[in-house]
Amino acid sequence: MKNPRRGTKIPFEINPMDPEIQSYFTTVFSILKMYLPNFCDGLTNALLAKCEVFKFKKNDIILDYDETCRYCYFAVKGLVLIKFLKDGEEKVKWALIENDVIVSVKSFNHQTPSIDKLVAREDTITVAISWENLEAVYAEFVEFEKVGRKLTHHYYEQAEDRATWVHYSAEERHEMLLKQYPWVNRVTDAELASYLGITNVHLSRIKNKPRKNR
Repeated sequence: MKNPRRGTKIPFEINPMDPEIQSYFTTVFSILKMYLPNFCDGLTNALLAKCEVFKFKKNDIILDYDETCRYCYFAVKGLVLIKFLKDGEEKVKWALIENDVIVSVKSFNHQTPSIDKLVAREDTITVAISWENLEAVYAEFVEFEKVGRKLTHHYYEQAEDRATWVHYSAEERHEMLLKQYPWVNRVTDAELASYLGITNVHLSRIKNKPRKNR
């Protein structure tokens, strides 16, 4: 297997930080503090020291099949598709955008080969932390585990809601996507049809159907 394009790791000095890099971390901390309002200086400095900034261009492969997901990425900007293989054909499993955590969950948690492929659908900027560094932060700052737990709950609840979608028609699932997930308008019809498990023709019929009849 050829080595996938990894994007660009941005080198930076913590003190003083480049204003652009500073803005990335400001975005990340604003989200994390929703789950842990009282960030101590030690925790803040530990994360600054252990996190890295990656930039990915459109179509860069962030993680390929059978690779171990070494990083947990926090999306500052962009769109990433999660793909998987079914009967030798690549399908879209989900999409992640700004303020989302980008990771192949099982691969990252257990440090085992991934069944997922992560691809930058748009130019994407992330702040990332390696599995080893995340474990080190958890060990030193036990309170930070609360953030990880609450983020896990957030994504689990979303996944649980979507699990019921199997009982809905493709048209109904498309309608729920439009209402709940803004990335739906940022992917191609082929990618959206792949996620819905329908043909492009079927998707075209759904999109062209007058909304008043739905």
